[in-house]
Amino acid sequence: MSDSTVSIKCKKCGHVFQPDVKTKRPWFCPSCKTKNPNLRRHYRSVADVFILGFIFTVVVASIGFNQRGVDLGLILSAGHAILLLVTIIVIFKSKAPWMDTIAKRLIWIVFGLALLFNVLMPLLFAGMLNPGVIVYAAVFSYLFWLNGQANRCTAPEPPPVPVQEQS
Repeated sequence: MSDSTVSIKCKKCGHVFQPDVKTKRPWFCPSCKTKNPNLRRHYRSVADVFILGFIFTVVVASIGFNQRGVDLGLILSAGHAILLLVTIIVIFKSKAPWMDTIAKRLIWIVFGLALLFNVLMPLLFAGMLNPGVIVYAAVFSYLFWLNGQANRCTAPEPPPVPVQEQS
């Protein structure tokens, strides 16, 4: 998909238009002038947060490796770092990540696993609530909003052109 074929549907009037994907500003509908969210920028912001998570995971894993060597925590951290890296690459490579089901699923998988390892497991096994739960609540709210905007603004795929058989 090239940049010129990326299109979105206006959240107010439903007009399908091709936004300027290179801008960091909101996308304005040429029909009704409504400000639509710049979905590409928002998905790149999610990737930026995942970059910070990747760096944090690598640092914590390397400290754990120096202290304890190879253990289950290191293996899980390495797997999570790889998943973060793959998700970051998928988001940045995609011309329209809001339409990319793989990117959207990877985002929710990464978020779910991070929530599980950093909030739920310490609560269940150590009986302590991670203060980071506030951050996870904010990120969850943002991802939920972003998913709703992506679903609302995704332009329908044009129907396939029937191929006429030659006799």
